[in-house]
Amino acid sequence: MSTRKLVYYVATSVDHYIAHTNEAMDGMLTEGDHVSDYLDSLRSYDTVLMGRKTYEWGYQFGIEPGHAVPTYAHMKQYVFSQTMPDAKEDQLTVVREDVAAFVAALKQQPGQAIYLCGGGNLAGYLLDCALIDEVILKINPVLFGDGIPLFGKSTRTIALALQDLKVYANGVQFVRYQIAYDRTIIQCP
Repeated sequence: MSTRKLVYYVATSVDHYIAHTNEAMDGMLTEGDHVSDYLDSLRSYDTVLMGRKTYEWGYQFGIEPGHAVPTYAHMKQYVFSQTMPDAKEDQLTVVREDVAAFVAALKQQPGQAIYLCGGGNLAGYLLDCALIDEVILKINPVLFGDGIPLFGKSTRTIALALQDLKVYANGVQFVRYQIAYDRTIIQCP
């Protein structure tokens, strides 16, 4: 049985921040052809992973605590948190167990690719554990100067192979990379 791909698909500034330090995303473009392409692409996933802060960020857009995210209505949704209350819907699960072990087991289950929505610390940890297979960056034409790093505190050097690139008229770029791990030096923290 082949494993499912874990794809970190995330909006970022040119200087590689996924949000400002206050978690605001001012400067990220929310209108244009790139938005409809992103929403269309979500059909290729049946599972989404989020850190607690990424999930709670949606509260400002009407997501109710403990409920599934409507944008991902067709997906099984997992939020990694030690402090969040249990979910109120079957479609949403709060995961408190070892993140790497959970994701590794999830990748072995049948299904489509798995969408890693964020956040940066979760992505950095899963990268360090060699569990992310692809990275799709929605690079917005803005510099934040400071903020929440794309891969949290990870300082690993990992080769990437360009798979696809699309540039939109508004300056947003979608860049898809395959990750090429040297599995002899993987050290999951």
